[in-house]
Amino acid sequence: MKNNLWKTTLLTFALTLGACGTPEPGPQAEAPRCEASPVRCAEQSIDALRLLTTVSTGEIREEGTTPGEFHTYVDARAEGATPKQSYTYTRFTPEGLSRVEVDDQAALASTDWDIAFRRYNIRVNSGVSGPSCIAVAQTPAGTTFDSVNAVDSTWEFRTENYFTESCEVISGEATLGSPETRLGGFWTYQACLAMTGDIFVVRLANGRHVKLEVTHYYDPAPQQTCNQTGKVPQPSGAAQFRVRWAFLP
Repeated sequence: MKNNLWKTTLLTFALTLGACGTPEPGPQAEAPRCEASPVRCAEQSIDALRLLTTVSTGEIREEGTTPGEFHTYVDARAEGATPKQSYTYTRFTPEGLSRVEVDDQAALASTDWDIAFRRYNIRVNSGVSGPSCIAVAQTPAGTTFDSVNAVDSTWEFRTENYFTESCEVISGEATLGSPETRLGGFWTYQACLAMTGDIFVVRLANGRHVKLEVTHYYDPAPQQTCNQTGKVPQPSGAAQFRVRWAFLP
């Protein structure tokens, strides 16, 4: 079964390769997207990350009202602590985060998505995570969202690389056994997921940049309690993200 699914994925990847390098449709012309690259350790990803073939039905909506800035709600519950649905795949657009209707295994061959959410994991489309070239830089400690107005030439942008050369998943105690993704520093764990307030800058495949902060993993009130006390009341509304983000000039 898995081999048949993977053959379908490879076919999708081949079709994607033929489409790369063309401008994106839309009201404003965009730079050509990067060329697709084969995903290393793709078969191992299916098992290690529990990559599924059921497309996520999690809701995505914009909750922000500040001009030029977004505060996006993403339902990443995937029907429970043992996921029954794929990651929720999305793309950054001038109108907000847009859903990409793709399942986990097909996403390994798709350049249509930028960022994906499930439970407490966030992945971007690059390296061992997908065939695109989305890269992430973490700004220095203490950086605030409002203070980031341009890309700093000293920032180091990195693609996803949570597998060793022999395709063993790289994880750790701080990640609760999940892959060490480039955006994994948005939380710290002390009996609940407290937000670090870290600010990330994401370089998209078309060369644009997005500044990003994950502000909530739980519902707003439980998240505040977790951040302040290290404990979270129930029900907590876990895996319902709020992400603050904006395009940089």
